Amino acid sequence: MPVLVVGASGAVGGAVVDGLLKRGVEVRATSRAPENLSLPTQVEAFAADLNDPASFTEALHSVDRVFLYADIAEPEALLNAVAAARVGQVVLLSSSAVTYPSAADDFNGARFLRVERAVEESGLEYTFLRPGGFASNAARWSWEIKAHSAVPLPYPEAVQAPIHERDIADVAIVALTDDTLIGARPVLTGPARMTLREQVDTIGQVIGRHISVVEQTEAESSAMLAQHVPPEWVRQIIKDWRNAVGATPPLSDAYTRITGRPSRTFRDWVADNADMFR
Repeated sequence: MPVLVVGASGAVGGAVVDGLLKRGVEVRATSRAPENLSLPTQVEAFAADLNDPASFTEALHSVDRVFLYADIAEPEALLNAVAAARVGQVVLLSSSAVTYPSAADDFNGARFLRVERAVEESGLEYTFLRPGGFASNAARWSWEIKAHSAVPLPYPEAVQAPIHERDIADVAIVALTDDTLIGARPVLTGPARMTLREQVDTIGQVIGRHISVVEQTEAESSAMLAQHVPPEWVRQIIKDWRNAVGATPPLSDAYTRITGRPSRTFRDWVADNADMFR
């Protein structure tokens, strides 16, 4: 029976599609504009909108498992439609933000919690993948690095444990191809803590160019970020950076326990994506 990948155009979803195909799994994908997807010819693409559950009817027919991401305005309606289609399991790309004590009062944590609860209440079998900060968040620095060999930041000493999106996809593939992770909620992190300044330095080392950090005020950073992301995300990003100064985020060994392989490093991610910074 096929697996449906929702969000196949994203870095994680695309890697999930690739991994499933390598295992010989029949794959379907959805997008609001499937004609814009760049997928292998054997993947059947369907037009579907997360906020229009009825649009998933054809894509869900005879599907065994669904990979789903949590950017859903009304998750209850969609999950009810998934359950009505008699899907066996949902593998949800959630966030480690749901594990924070203040998650219910946090913009990021609250929206992921709502989707997790909708999955639980649907009666579906599930796996919740809870990654921390993505290494790919560094992609937002690419233009400044290419143009000015500099990265403006308000809190360069903020500490993260950035995770490669392919690590997330690897765990998703395990969850989508056997039953060992049904009911599991693995928190996923990269293998090491790094400040934002250290991440910038690593990019410079990989591309062979010195990159400086230009310290900003919060107001300056907000104005710059607002050119690319909605206001609520601007506030969330800066809040997360502010709170991460001097932090020691926990490191998870879930990836290695599940896959038997060491986690990819931030340097690995930069090497895989070096051209975007050159």
